Amino acid sequence: MNFKKLFYYNQLEQSSLNTILLFTLISSTMVTINSTSWISAWMGMEINLMSFIPLMMMKNKVMKSANLMMTYFMMQASSSCLLMFMVMMFKMETMFVKLNMTNTLIQLSLLMKMGAAPFHWWTPKIIKSMNWKNCFILMTWQKLAPIMLISLTMTSWLIYYSIILSTIIGAIMGLNQTSMKLIMAYSSINHISWMMISLFMNMNVFIFYFFIYMISILIISLMMNNMNINYLNQLFKNNNNNMFNKMNVMLMMLSMGGIPPMIGFLPKFKILMLMMKNQLILESMILIFFSLITLTYYLNPLISTLMTSKMSSKWILMKSNIMKNLFYILMMNFTMTLMMILPMMIM
Repeated sequence: MNFKKLFYYNQLEQSSLNTILLFTLISSTMVTINSTSWISAWMGMEINLMSFIPLMMMKNKVMKSANLMMTYFMMQASSSCLLMFMVMMFKMETMFVKLNMTNTLIQLSLLMKMGAAPFHWWTPKIIKSMNWKNCFILMTWQKLAPIMLISLTMTSWLIYYSIILSTIIGAIMGLNQTSMKLIMAYSSINHISWMMISLFMNMNVFIFYFFIYMISILIISLMMNNMNINYLNQLFKNNNNNMFNKMNVMLMMLSMGGIPPMIGFLPKFKILMLMMKNQLILESMILIFFSLITLTYYLNPLISTLMTSKMSSKWILMKSNIMKNLFYILMMNFTMTLMMILPMMIM
């Protein structure tokens, strides 16, 4: 009886600690976004770092979480040191050439914090060993503060090449991956390029894109966590169970790929319209081409689940209420997309 009480109190303390850490994580990011100086922005990112590291230790093995924690801490600490050093140089320097170089190095440190290419090597390594809830935080919320600080700096060749490299690396490195977490990690690197190029053109489009991306990653992470799926073959092995949940995962994958009836098509279409308006023809062609490559590994879960002979009899034996629910989800997704597209068409 005492053991049960002790276990209950430990669970209660852990849940309350998680709540405090999540509140600190969110508030520190808001401090960074609303800061008026580089020192306060740096302080907010450091509080964010110290809030996320304890979350990485929970629900993981001790040795695995220690390695993850040290890798993440060393990467974030080195980029923070570079950021503070360049901020001090920024205050001391007056020559324009060196000032531009200082600004470029500040952007380099922020790209390291965000995990954008060519400084992306640590992101898949960490995401592969984390649970799905921490993967969601790292792929969405942890990128918000650095990318907002990048928007405050002047555009340079480094940002341009980072956008192009993030598109290419996120598309090519995700091919032939069997881990769902690695697929989502390289997908996140590819989405960074869309977010950065939308941020420099229109802030409202960036907010809309980030909101749709965050909701899609949240739904996929929660469903993968509930079904305990980490690899593609697990979708095939469990094909008799949770068919309705797997169809939802497939719909969200198609939405992230930008298939037109899905809600993920609208922000990409809006960004491409802005790029054509700003005469970024070559860049838009590169983004479209490598988005088609990313669509191939978004379809891997669909192929491993549905395009097999083992599933041929399951469609006949499927209950009618599941098909009705699937129809309702398709109609809801289509209706939401149509409601957002119609005002733009009228305007």
